[in-house]
Amino acid sequence: GTRLGSPMKKYLLVVVVLLAGCASTVPEAVRLDVGQKISVAQAQQEPAEVKGKRIRWGGELLAVHNHREYSDVVILRRDLFNEGEPKPSGGEGKRFVARFQGFIDPAEFAPQQRLTVVGRLQGIEVIPVGEYAYPHPVVKVELSHRWPKFEPVPEPRWHRDPFYCDPIHPWGYRRPFCW
Repeated sequence: GTRLGSPMKKYLLVVVVLLAGCASTVPEAVRLDVGQKISVAQAQQEPAEVKGKRIRWGGELLAVHNHREYSDVVILRRDLFNEGEPKPSGGEGKRFVARFQGFIDPAEFAPQQRLTVVGRLQGIEVIPVGEYAYPHPVVKVELSHRWPKFEPVPEPRWHRDPFYCDPIHPWGYRRPFCW
């Protein structure tokens, strides 16, 4: 009995190891669309109504402010892809604060990195941007994920190659260099 089961066990072990290697390092709550659909503008205008609501926001890091017990990371909000990754541009263009317990090293959380946070809205904190008193919604962070630098998917060479010909394309026969 054990000799017949042993190749199968090895096969299953290989499959499990391969599948484990494909597992995402992004926390599930960051990947899944958890929380409520609340915009930064709505949180700025109605802080009392949205306080305590759970949200998932992300964007581009602007600054880190360390305090004695906590650290604030100022983020420019961007729309998120389906997996929770912030898009490289666009979105609301409004700022919010992600509040972390403890110390955040500004060297690790450098400007222009992208971050997604899941947490609860705590209210508004006014932080000056230049001389303007800007109301930043504060998110008490439960989970977060820093994303690598955004790399757009390269366009296939044939998209722009004027001499590429697809003979299956319905209009391929009209191009004299195809045949």
